[in-house]
Amino acid sequence: MGGWGRIKERGRLPAVLREVCLDLVEPAKCKHVLQTIKGSILNHRLVRPQAVLTVVCAGPEKGGKDACQGDSGGPLVCPAGSGDGRWVALGVTSWGKGCGRSWGNNSSRPPSRRGSPGIFTDVRMLLPWIKRKLKEAEQQQEKILSRLCNVRDGPVSDTEGVIRNPTLPGDRYGNNQLCLWSLSVPPGYSILLEFEHFDLENDSYCQYDRLTVLVGTQRPVGIYCGSVLPGPVLLNNSQIATLLFSSDISRPGSGFVIRHRAVREQSYPVCGTVVLVENQAAIHTPNYPGFYSNNCVLRWVVHAPRGHVVKLDFIDFDLEESDRCLYDSLTVLADVGETVLCGASVPPPVLSYHSVMVLRFTSDSTITHRGFKATLTFISITDLKSQDRTPIVAQAEVSTSIRRHTTPYDVQQSSSRALADVQEVTDDGEEGSDDEDNSSESSGTAQ
Repeated sequence: MGGWGRIKERGRLPAVLREVCLDLVEPAKCKHVLQTIKGSILNHRLVRPQAVLTVVCAGPEKGGKDACQGDSGGPLVCPAGSGDGRWVALGVTSWGKGCGRSWGNNSSRPPSRRGSPGIFTDVRMLLPWIKRKLKEAEQQQEKILSRLCNVRDGPVSDTEGVIRNPTLPGDRYGNNQLCLWSLSVPPGYSILLEFEHFDLENDSYCQYDRLTVLVGTQRPVGIYCGSVLPGPVLLNNSQIATLLFSSDISRPGSGFVIRHRAVREQSYPVCGTVVLVENQAAIHTPNYPGFYSNNCVLRWVVHAPRGHVVKLDFIDFDLEESDRCLYDSLTVLADVGETVLCGASVPPPVLSYHSVMVLRFTSDSTITHRGFKATLTFISITDLKSQDRTPIVAQAEVSTSIRRHTTPYDVQQSSSRALADVQEVTDDGEEGSDDEDNSSESSGTAQ
């Protein structure tokens, strides 16, 4: 990394631009050292679990090489790996505890004497946002075909059509792309997306190449990558949607083909569908009160208005019961963890911490039951302030229920992800936020 920062803690500023070679720190170790220097702060505020770090740590455990004050915003670069001599920006200098301090034995030191490696914003996590801002600037200049996208993107107002990237079958999409399609349908219609082909670079959290489906322009419904063909996405009662595709600098796939349609009121969503819910409503399994089918997967992504949380109240509940709910189950992700439900008794209500809740119903290949019916209501956070602020999912004695500590990312058990509120990964509680005393902390290059 390089910069104009101090050459040692509380030292002088250099007269020339300086650089230093730093080894990356393994993510688990990075997260641990962050906890040792920021644990006292994190323990005194509400922090929702994070699915993935949005920072990169770099620097030796024994110290001596680091970023320092004055280097903030500078680049952390590494070879592209293609063998052509290109370098890519991996991180942006953000913050640190001291300059060049050792940090391997932080737990045995008083907080004021602890150190850290250099902390850098992970550029890979921000690429879609960066490219989106570039695209917005291009659109303001009224450019019809974006230089950031190899295929034609932009507004789509047809009631039915196909969106594809690349244009020709057999080709691969381009590296370092950002394509944005804005779909709109007439009032009274909903938007249905059906995937006919899908092949993007695979990653557990879709960090590299990914397709994001949003209702409007801000609220995500799903993030997809890999080669598993996603099921249909029904944006119920929504007339505006956005498809955002981004790729990194390597490993392009054969892309995707998506058919979009404007649909009026239709029967309840079938198995394999991801359903957006933005209104207070009742939801139920397919064919309820009849028996649901075998091998069914159905997801609901619930967005409450700003300043509200989601409350799920069960009216009826009858799923095949099994140890650890391995066969048929309803999984509820409500920002703070995963609750897996099965059995024949009505579970207690579930309350989310934030404005998003995701539900996933699955059934196996044998034995079906009546299913469930539940209502979704939105409750103002202001109305909850006089109560205990910790949402509780009670454990009914006569119902099988499993609690798992996870995040709303774990919605699909495949390389394609339907998620809740991906943009909140960098909100409150981000490990990389710098809320320590800056007087002795640093972001920059040491000797």
